[in-house]
Amino acid sequence: MASDVLGAAAGPFVVMNLVGMQVMSHAQNNLAKLGAFYSLAKSVEQKGLSGEVWSIDDLKSAPKPECDSMISDRLLGATFFPILQALDEEVASPADIDMGAQLALKFGKPPCALMDRLGALEVERLLQPFAEKYDATMPFSLSKIGELTE
Repeated sequence: MASDVLGAAAGPFVVMNLVGMQVMSHAQNNLAKLGAFYSLAKSVEQKGLSGEVWSIDDLKSAPKPECDSMISDRLLGATFFPILQALDEEVASPADIDMGAQLALKFGKPPCALMDRLGALEVERLLQPFAEKYDATMPFSLSKIGELTE
């Protein structure tokens, strides 16, 4: 799924397994001060305490377009939300974020360029469930979509 959506070499669960769940749990726990969106997920906490990894099996059933679309939307929203927050805080430029995503994370589809292609309305639709669930303000940089990578 992550390879289709972001052109990534590996999905988030594979990456968490490679990093190690203790490291992932510690890192996510350190981010909790940034707000509810970043709080430690109970499943990550449990695996971090136990040293377990995610069970990742080969796809054993045919893809389900409706389910795949929902997963794709969540993955994109969860990726775009912190990137737009980082742009709001001027942590890095869109070009730097895209370069990091391509070089370090092996994204085939750089996220800022992808947001520009999708457009502000579609990105806002993807972010809305996160803003509502975590009572978070919509990032100001949403207004810059379409011009992020110009």
